[in-house]
Amino acid sequence: MSPSTPLAWAAALTAAAYPTWDTWKSWSDWSSAYTASSLSEVYYMKDAYGGFTEGVVGCVRQYDSLDRSPFLPLRDDLATFTELATTWAVPVLVVLVALLRRHSATAGPRAAWALTLIALVRPLSAEHQGDDICDGSLPMLTPDWFEALSGGWGLHELCLLAAALLVLLASGSPAPPVSGRRALKAIMDVLVVYGLVALAPLVTGNESLRAGLLHQLQFDDIRDHPARLLVLVLPVGYLLWRHVDVSGSMASSHLGVRARRTGWRPGPRC
Repeated sequence: MSPSTPLAWAAALTAAAYPTWDTWKSWSDWSSAYTASSLSEVYYMKDAYGGFTEGVVGCVRQYDSLDRSPFLPLRDDLATFTELATTWAVPVLVVLVALLRRHSATAGPRAAWALTLIALVRPLSAEHQGDDICDGSLPMLTPDWFEALSGGWGLHELCLLAAALLVLLASGSPAPPVSGRRALKAIMDVLVVYGLVALAPLVTGNESLRAGLLHQLQFDDIRDHPARLLVLVLPVGYLLWRHVDVSGSMASSHLGVRARRTGWRPGPRC
């Protein structure tokens, strides 16, 4: 172990911990500000003469202008995942696991990939808003959305990417190649699953089903509306069918390779 390796691990832990620390600090500051405003409520509730006047801006948008992209359930689930990961210090745990398994050739690269994915998913899952106060959220995959995405990177993402790079340097392992075929299959599975979820509001007429798969698994919602579990039948059935199909094809391929190597041929049936 080189003398700089402990410093690299410490720097990786610090960089991975910053988004969690900043999130909790922002919540603490917001809570303090809310408490202060509640205590001074008597001051703000003066009479109209000499007091403060608060206005409410109402925006009316056409029904056709609302974003009804089939990617909305995926975006909402990714946003929920990244929020939970940041809140509960998942990047720090990833670095710690890589540190404990630093003698493994794959632990460091896998941790770096996980940190990079969290950093990339955060701006992709953000609900980017238009410039005007009444623009609302921008429809996904539109030119305005890509423009907002290009400016959606911040210090949290830079810290996670820096942590990924430091983990790679500290582990001394090169990043493993990613199978393009396997990645393409995973992307297609995700798109099919969330395409099926996006059809649920059209079939049931319940717009709340657009919140994604993670929203359907919340205990309170399942307790109040058990029928929501039916929404998961098609995606789960599709994944099971894919898994059985892939496992069967892999088994057949393995038997074929073994037969070619050993010269084995099935005998005649009696």
